[in-house]
Amino acid sequence: MKKLLFLLIIVLPILSNAQAHLGSTEKEIRDLHSDKTFEIGYTDNGEKYISSFMYFGTFVYYFDKETKLSNFCIQIVDEMPYLNGQVEAYNKKYVIVSDSEWKAYLEGGSVLKINLSYNEEHKFYVFKYTF
Repeated sequence: MKKLLFLLIIVLPILSNAQAHLGSTEKEIRDLHSDKTFEIGYTDNGEKYISSFMYFGTFVYYFDKETKLSNFCIQIVDEMPYLNGQVEAYNKKYVIVSDSEWKAYLEGGSVLKINLSYNEEHKFYVFKYTF
């Protein structure tokens, strides 16, 4: 268990930042995860999204109607070791805003905002990534 947690602490900062893919096109995201199958859907207001199950949870990428670039991402985490490892990694790598919020100052001046919440209805944790 300690080895798994150690591995998560080392690997998660790289994977979690990379998998948010904000500002990317659908094709770019699909190309980065060519081994994954994506489902396509639309919100009630017509915003397109794609989702796929990945090693650290299910990722859902939402796209701006005009620019066609991803502007919001959620990660649904249902494995506690992954959640705890990811929170610990974020606490070490990013600016801690609160127990469930972080800011990542990225190259080029962008600020990635990360929020963690618990979905009472479905009983899982959700990371939300926005600029």
